[in-house]
Amino acid sequence: MQKTISTDLTPANIARVLELLRETPEKLKALSKLLSVEKLRQPLGADERSLTEDLAHLINSEARTSEAIYLALLVDEPLIADIHSERDWGKLLRFDLLDFPELLAYFKIRRKVLLRILSALTEAQWSRPIREEGKKRKESIYWRARSLALHESEHVSDLERKIG
Repeated sequence: MQKTISTDLTPANIARVLELLRETPEKLKALSKLLSVEKLRQPLGADERSLTEDLAHLINSEARTSEAIYLALLVDEPLIADIHSERDWGKLLRFDLLDFPELLAYFKIRRKVLLRILSALTEAQWSRPIREEGKKRKESIYWRARSLALHESEHVSDLERKIG
């Protein structure tokens, strides 16, 4: 079931975003325990990623989103370069070549830092704008964090259907 969170910036919606972001690492860990070391690298279906590749994808997405959030907290209306998280970032960093336990440990540390930052934000900070190269509309820290939470939730739900 796809979870939804309103685009309205409210304390309840912020709490839901933080909850989803907090859940992802533990859900991935639980799913990984259902697979052998070999199966962690095997596609979960025809033309699908392995759990390791899926986690690498989530790390790439999280990295680009977190960067935008951190920049928005440091400078007014940062302009984020149009760098695709998978085609550009992922191709450069190749997290998919690492073993799942290393990736999960890295993801957990990154998530701990992101949650520490997000949990301390005021409503005004959640509203800080982010501009992306090639886009006319501005997005906010809330918009980016919400998008990340929903993206991860969709992947985890899909993985739960396939694995668990």
